[in-house]
Amino acid sequence: MEENIQMTYTQAITELEELVQKMQDPQCSIDNLSQYTQRSKQLLGICRSKLTAVDAQVKQILSDIQQQES
Repeated sequence: MEENIQMTYTQAITELEELVQKMQDPQCSIDNLSQYTQRSKQLLGICRSKLTAVDAQVKQILSDIQQQES
């Protein structure tokens, strides 16, 4: 799980794209599909967390700018 903490948003998206390609392959087995789905869920959580953090930072910056202008 420590690996996930260090993973960047771009790395997570890239891995998600790779997993989607594997899942769409007609040769993809049910066992692999389950594994890919679980990993995709983890990666989506990482992306969501990073997007939420950036959103909060941007809102804080905008708030700071508004306060400076007042």
